Amino acid sequence: FTTARDSRIAVLPVGYADGYDRQLSNRGQVLIRGRRAPVCGRICMNLMMVDVTDIHNVSLEDEVVLIGRQGREQISADDLAELCGTINYEVIARINSELPRIIVE
Repeated sequence: FTTARDSRIAVLPVGYADGYDRQLSNRGQVLIRGRRAPVCGRICMNLMMVDVTDIHNVSLEDEVVLIGRQGREQISADDLAELCGTINYEVIARINSELPRIIVE
């Protein structure tokens, strides 16, 4: 992966072994500080990179949302399923059972 401009890239400790589909390489987005950060490069087994260049004051302790809501932004299982050409049930079923879950009703 080569950036088109000077960029700030964050490395996240989640990858396809955790259930984040490789088809989201260079296509997916995550939420950081209520803003969308695009996935850059390939999803690796246990990590991925996102471009945080346009998100001010990103820090090591910031929450990252892969599926859910943060601020006014939301990424749903349906959104990810559409990018992967599958259904939302498969997106959820792929999530590694060892990952902690927070269910909000």
